[in-house]
Amino acid sequence: MLTDWNGLMIAALGKASRAFGRPQYAQAASRTVDFILERMSSHDGRLLHRYRDGEASINGFLEDYTFFVWGLIELYQATFKKKYFEHALRLNALQMQDFMDDEGGFFHTAKDSETLLFRKKEVYDGAMPSGNSVSVLNLLRLSRLTGDTHLEEKAYASMKAFSGQIDAMPMAYSQFLHSLDFIVGPAYEVVIAGDPGDANTREMISLAGRSFLPNMVLLLQGKDNIEELAPYTKDMSAADGSATVYICQGLSCSTPITSIASFKEFISSISDKWHATD
Repeated sequence: MLTDWNGLMIAALGKASRAFGRPQYAQAASRTVDFILERMSSHDGRLLHRYRDGEASINGFLEDYTFFVWGLIELYQATFKKKYFEHALRLNALQMQDFMDDEGGFFHTAKDSETLLFRKKEVYDGAMPSGNSVSVLNLLRLSRLTGDTHLEEKAYASMKAFSGQIDAMPMAYSQFLHSLDFIVGPAYEVVIAGDPGDANTREMISLAGRSFLPNMVLLLQGKDNIEELAPYTKDMSAADGSATVYICQGLSCSTPITSIASFKEFISSISDKWHATD
């Protein structure tokens, strides 16, 4: 059992759960996350790479962190369980601490791993995306979810570090180009404020989840005090107790939406723009 491959599976299950309205997919992803956190983490909270015959070993590589963080981001947006958001931020911070190159980008191995003649930085996206490509999008999405511009600056540093080789052969870096598309935008932060048990809140969540909006991040301001992780949501509340949607770009927000019809209209407008660029 490998942490990085399971991270990709968790991300896929999280996406599929939202797109198809299948909570059992998110439940399967949650069980996998819990196993990795309990059985494939060291005493200091760092990830281990593999689990076999009841034993977890080998210090995690860059892909173990980036793919697992990706999965946690998707799983948070599928379940809105705050703990997955918290673990994504914690592991992303460890990744920056242990793998980051001061000149931009991330090394494949941690700074305290086995001494090597050369610590490589891989960015080629083949059958599997590279750790650096996934990391850029993780940083961008976490930045928009939390309002922490420092994370976005780290994403820009990575893009600058690899820009020359990507410009020379863009087709070899498809996942990295996804990150570039997110930066070019438009990208949206959408906050749904309301009781997760309310029918209108659930319908708005479902509407956002089943729409293909790759440049949108989604938060639920409900009962979990999400403002502790995303301070800009502090004053976002359900208007008159009704589910309310706040649509932001770069943390600048438009007039809140309180009707499902208006939210559908917004979703349709940005979905049409996305498909028009295909």
